[in-house]
Amino acid sequence: MDKKKPSTEILAESLIKSSDIDAFLDTHSHSVVAENFNDYLYHLVEVRDMKISDCLRLSMISESYGYQLFNGKRQPSRTKVLQLALGLGLALDETNRLLKLAEKSELYVKDQRDAVVMFALNKNWSLFDTEALLNERGLPSIVKAKD
Repeated sequence: MDKKKPSTEILAESLIKSSDIDAFLDTHSHSVVAENFNDYLYHLVEVRDMKISDCLRLSMISESYGYQLFNGKRQPSRTKVLQLALGLGLALDETNRLLKLAEKSELYVKDQRDAVVMFALNKNWSLFDTEALLNERGLPSIVKAKD
């Protein structure tokens, strides 16, 4: 763990004890950031040492639409976020964070389609393999969704 950045628990405790939000945010400016969807998406591609074009190909998203997502010119549907998550090989927590930043609901284990996606993310399956499992179970496609 980075010694310069306090844990989430320590930050939460400090925030609760704080009487001044401005002082808290100034003190913890390196740990508390106002992140948006496309900044996080760029970060995820960077830490995976990928090219955006490779991310879009693995996510089965057209380059023209995909670059609009990366540049913040388009807001993705929940399904497009899931395509990106599977294409990038994200973990469940990263996927849920990306969904939250896109202002979409997080994956929910009591929803069958979401449960299959969660399973696939946990197993680090490709979008192609996840689609096959959804199809086997008679659940709505991710790639061909109409949302």
